[in-house]
Amino acid sequence: MNSDKKLIKARTEDLFKLCDKHCEAKFSPFLDGGEIAVIEDEFHIPYGYNTMFFGGYEGAERRILGVFPEWQEACEKDFPIISLRFDVPKFRPLTHRDYLGTVMSLGLDRNKTGDILIDEDGAYIFLEKSIAEYVRDNVNKIANIGVKGRIIDMADFAAPKPKTVTKMCVCASLRLDAVIAAALNISRANAENLIREGYVKVNHRETPDRSKQVDTGDLLSVRNHGRFILKDTGNNTRKGRLHIVVEKFV
Repeated sequence: MNSDKKLIKARTEDLFKLCDKHCEAKFSPFLDGGEIAVIEDEFHIPYGYNTMFFGGYEGAERRILGVFPEWQEACEKDFPIISLRFDVPKFRPLTHRDYLGTVMSLGLDRNKTGDILIDEDGAYIFLEKSIAEYVRDNVNKIANIGVKGRIIDMADFAAPKPKTVTKMCVCASLRLDAVIAAALNISRANAENLIREGYVKVNHRETPDRSKQVDTGDLLSVRNHGRFILKDTGNNTRKGRLHIVVEKFV
């Protein structure tokens, strides 16, 4: 087991110990998809606790692990998460990097920040409750655009849909190398190289097996090429190849 995985497991174990010691819910920092995968795959949840991953809204990628005593039901409203809204002029769209860079320039750790959801009028930034007011009061410009953050009532929040492009393509099978090749419009050999070099993850898990079968709904991440979901599979072509539909995040 590499050192990063050991550290994730040790911190998770400490969370359960603190919950037991103080008899109250305890929460991790924001975790990315890879960290969550380590906990789900390799950490044994002790008996006598209720647990939940939550990032402020349904479908969040960066989420907090909540550990609750046996007598307390795991509940989303108990998570220490605040969403700030920043509005910007439509004629000057900003990127994820713009928003994240501004928050990080305040000297905060990345694990204090959750997802950043961008729409045509600005963005929602999810933060740990402990830093939300600090960020709101100290961010007045993003990429030289004057802004003013405001705290959002989470009860009324509706997450904007991510921007995606749907692509229909044909591949030899649902093997990982075949799907990657079709989705990225590259050769099978190049797809195999990406997998072998560790550039490909399936549902946030590095997958060195080029023959792994991809299932509908799987999230595929390819370093330097983006992320996409296998949305659907169709009928075979006359030559026995398979129609697939992928949805790429843009």
